[in-house]
Amino acid sequence: MWRTFEPQAINKQQADAVLQADVLVIGGSIAGCWAALVAKQNGAERVVVCEKGWVGQAGVVAQASGSAAYLIPGAYAYNDKLLHSRHAAAEGMDDLDFVRYVFGESYQIALQLQALGFQPKVDLPEINGVRSNLLAFDGENALGFFRQLLLSSGVTVLDYSPALELLQNEHGDIVGANGINTHLQHAWTVLAGATILATGGNAFRSGAMGTHGTTGDGHLLAAEAGASFSGMEFSGHYGISPQGSHTTKGFWLSSASFYDGNGQEIPSNGWESVHLVGKAILETGGAYASMNRGNANLKVFAKGVPSIYEHFQKVGIDPYTEKFPIELRYEGLIRSVGGIVINEEGNTGVNGLFAVGDVTERSKMTGAAMSGAGPAIAWCLVSAKIAGKHAAAWAQERPVNPQQAIHGLGGIGLRPQKASKRFTGTPLLQTVQSHILPIEKTVFRSLNQVRQSVQELNGFWEHHREQLSPQSLQDAIVAREAAAMLLDARMMLTAASERLETRGLHRLQEYPQADATQNHHLLLHGLHHLSVQKLQQRPSAKSLSAVH
Repeated sequence: MWRTFEPQAINKQQADAVLQADVLVIGGSIAGCWAALVAKQNGAERVVVCEKGWVGQAGVVAQASGSAAYLIPGAYAYNDKLLHSRHAAAEGMDDLDFVRYVFGESYQIALQLQALGFQPKVDLPEINGVRSNLLAFDGENALGFFRQLLLSSGVTVLDYSPALELLQNEHGDIVGANGINTHLQHAWTVLAGATILATGGNAFRSGAMGTHGTTGDGHLLAAEAGASFSGMEFSGHYGISPQGSHTTKGFWLSSASFYDGNGQEIPSNGWESVHLVGKAILETGGAYASMNRGNANLKVFAKGVPSIYEHFQKVGIDPYTEKFPIELRYEGLIRSVGGIVINEEGNTGVNGLFAVGDVTERSKMTGAAMSGAGPAIAWCLVSAKIAGKHAAAWAQERPVNPQQAIHGLGGIGLRPQKASKRFTGTPLLQTVQSHILPIEKTVFRSLNQVRQSVQELNGFWEHHREQLSPQSLQDAIVAREAAAMLLDARMMLTAASERLETRGLHRLQEYPQADATQNHHLLLHGLHHLSVQKLQQRPSAKSLSAVH
């Protein structure tokens, strides 16, 4: 049986630890934890969660906190406002019926978590007798609660254990993964009847809070298995940060005034001002903000958000009366909508492979606009509930056979075609960043620049799939992260080159207006060669019944 590799000899294909499971979940933030718990609740006796970091501290929400959106029974005006809160910015690409379904399901999950003992610290007013903070996740406190639920439920938790490749049997089913424990410095294999990707999006190591480990790993694994992607062109999202701070919390934006480097006020605030702030930085050398439109409630709330309040204390600025310098920090596919296409059961169209949360395509929720905060966390929980249930059912029908012929799907960064010398991946990572992170290349895309980047990045892919040759476990991690970021960059920019308009988080200087005739979705498929299809109907992975 193909297994994995030893630290000293990466191609000897031997694992130090082999586990068997009904369901393997790759990723241990909110979506991964809840998917594992739901799988357990639905009859999966052996569930394993592997996480690049420490389950309970890993992921964006663990570092930055956040609240999920949900409908409140009987609160018609509140619910209607919530459902339409991002509808205009979605520019015709969302599905309000689906948003209503997700927000309704997230309320049911809130009741489940409350029954399990989850108690948010933040106290907000009741609406129609329902607490309006039932799904407020205060960082590590909330994720620590999830960790304890996992352990008390008998879920096996593999901390500091990134998955490097998926495993496939002779029938084409995904049957687990190979990975590395970075603390013990050994390789592991988990054989599983069903596998759920919960690895999050990709911020390309921009430094945004909580995003260091979210490098598109799940996208690479899914693409190697044959999954499809959509929404990748809507990837030009940046958070506005106080200069020198890693936080991209956006609660204060609508309470602020923004100014260019010459002191002229920017005629917009809120998330809609991101591209104007970017323009000011490029044209006037900088940008500034002041929370001078906020009321007393903002000041109270801000003090409860250490990631931003403590920054101002440290630099000695009163943000409510003084101007402070700001910068744009890339959040990309974490707060954008692009990702793996799944069906109504969380299946990717690849037998035995499911996906949840930010690793998936989310345009149904917020269309061409950003997906972060309330809608994003609600989707993490609801998609996890869906996939956890159906992954458990899949695994019960098809228990993994440890004697079957199995092979690893990992290519670039694991099995180079011409391994002549050591390539760690770090230079490749930096090269990819140079095509994605600069605001002049992503906030304001130029079609010529996009096409040039696509050509160069495709060339890097061809070169590094032959040459990227890790010689140790740590090399393999960096190489696979670099490969994942390279793949995401290729998909994002390939899709961008096909949408000749400006819509939502996709802007082209040559086509500055939205085009009503381009209200379509772009479906990407492939690995070494990316094919693009224009679909008028929303793409969906083939149903489970079609792949049985």
